[in-house]
Amino acid sequence: MHKYKILKNKIEKKLNLLSYRRKSNYFGRANSAIWCIGEFLKKNSNKQTIILPSTMCASPAIIFKVLGFKLEFVDVNKSNGLLNVEKVIKKINKKNNDIVCIFYVNLFGNKDLEARKLRNINNIFIIQDLAQTFMSKENVKSDIFGDLVILSFGYSKIFDLDHGGIVLSNNDKFYNFGLKFDEKIKNTTVSTIGKKKYLKWYDDVIINNKKNNLKNLKSFASKIYLIKFDNKKLTQINKSINLLSKEFKRRILLLKLYKKRIKKLKLNIMHSKNTFIPWRFTFLINNKDYYLNLIRKKGNDVSSYYPNIGRAFSNKKNKNSYANSDLIQEKVINFWLTKEYNRNKINNICNLLNEK
Repeated sequence: MHKYKILKNKIEKKLNLLSYRRKSNYFGRANSAIWCIGEFLKKNSNKQTIILPSTMCASPAIIFKVLGFKLEFVDVNKSNGLLNVEKVIKKINKKNNDIVCIFYVNLFGNKDLEARKLRNINNIFIIQDLAQTFMSKENVKSDIFGDLVILSFGYSKIFDLDHGGIVLSNNDKFYNFGLKFDEKIKNTTVSTIGKKKYLKWYDDVIINNKKNNLKNLKSFASKIYLIKFDNKKLTQINKSINLLSKEFKRRILLLKLYKKRIKKLKLNIMHSKNTFIPWRFTFLINNKDYYLNLIRKKGNDVSSYYPNIGRAFSNKKNKNSYANSDLIQEKVINFWLTKEYNRNKINNICNLLNEK
């Protein structure tokens, strides 16, 4: 245990220099961290409403719904997929008395200078979800504005250790709550049955637009999201953090290469001028399925993930409610920036697209 304590201290010091947050809580998954945050908010506030972006991973919405929160979704910006801050502020002005927090996702690793305005809102917690990206020394203090900041070492993330989430904060009360929360968790791996139920739910609700059902969510949520942190992962986490600047430069170079090489297609690139460590190369394009099939036929992997979660979790049928999220779901393509991708592989993929 002494060895693990030393490692945690090392990691905490490094993350403090990057984030200006002195406390680090460890969880088996980033989603375990989100569950802990949800329970902490319920214990310390009578407010019930959480504001979330309509484009994001489904899991945070599932967790908050299971915990009994009211979810208010706000459409994202068409240019970068980030929460539209002006719309958030309007919603707060209408419902300020019941909003406990804003769940802000730095989607695709993008930054938005407008998001800094959220720091000026009193009595509302800001959760900044950096699970799809990571900080590096190239970032500046004002880019990290959350009261609680979530990092992930899970599947397909910047450093894929298939385990581990961290919450950074300056909040002693949350830090102590988080320690006790992880101690109580028994599961060390994701339940196979729970994962199957989640995949069925995703297919039914997100893909086929069937009605969302709280009972179904409760049947799998705790089985796949509540995972105990494994201290044996600390060595890998520490090594990963030592590589942050190198990984930032490597991914930025690959991102620029994709942008440079895809010349002939009419597309909207979903990256702001300034980014954290970019997760994937993401763009919107018409006739998405044609390009997905073209790439996959040649043995290349490509993602078309980003659903409109707002539609799945609210009753809004108005086409304009989440118009930008609808557009992203319909047209998004993500190319990988992982270590398996180098200049040659990216050139080959781009050649396929340019030959169309």
